[in-house]
Amino acid sequence: MSFVHVHLAINHSPLYATLFAFFFLLIGMMIRNRSIATAGLVITIIAALCAIATYSTGDQAKDIIDASPPIAGVEKTMIGLHEDAAGWFLGASSVSGVLAIVVLIVGRKKGTRPRWMEVVMLFLLLFCLSIVVRTALLGGRIHHPEVRAVIHG
Repeated sequence: MSFVHVHLAINHSPLYATLFAFFFLLIGMMIRNRSIATAGLVITIIAALCAIATYSTGDQAKDIIDASPPIAGVEKTMIGLHEDAAGWFLGASSVSGVLAIVVLIVGRKKGTRPRWMEVVMLFLLLFCLSIVVRTALLGGRIHHPEVRAVIHG
């Protein structure tokens, strides 16, 4: 099993983890349930770890694909755009993961978290979602010609 296989196996985890984190935090805030909001913050940390793993395996997978002869259905020219977007997501996800840890620590020390911290995290997760969706789209264009044909740019 190569890094290409590992990357393809885990590449959806940052997208779904970020999506779940956003909705857990949003629902927890809406119904004022601290446990659900806390779960959203913990999932945010997991999403950051997934982003690190996926980016690391993607970097290795890129090297393997670049060194290989042309592969039917794989558009090598799209890898660079996907890698750039993945770098942006890695940065945003790492920041959100670290801030989630800070919010959890502040909440534990004070007994209750300030609501504004949860609101900031919610907007940060929304920003991360916008980046990870674009990253996923660009990644899909590498191997899915039906996505390439419909959307240009």
